[in-house]
Amino acid sequence: MDILFLIGLISTYQPLPAQEEKELKETLQDILGQGKKVKVEQKIDPSILGGLMVEFGQKVFDMSIRTRARKMERLLRDPVNFDSL
Repeated sequence: MDILFLIGLISTYQPLPAQEEKELKETLQDILGQGKKVKVEQKIDPSILGGLMVEFGQKVFDMSIRTRARKMERLLRDPVNFDSL
């Protein structure tokens, strides 16, 4: 059986401690399933403000504080229709 190797780029505000990186790699491995091996590369990106982003090819899982703050800002800028409440 051929094993497919996937590289996951993990962007964080600061380097992940070794134990957290190991646990994240194990979680990603469980998600991807058998027949696939995960290789994790860390990228330090202070612009995300915290949290992390995981990229596998075209798929991006964005759990960064920057993205959450932008979503909250959009929500707060939308007008509230109190008639519908």
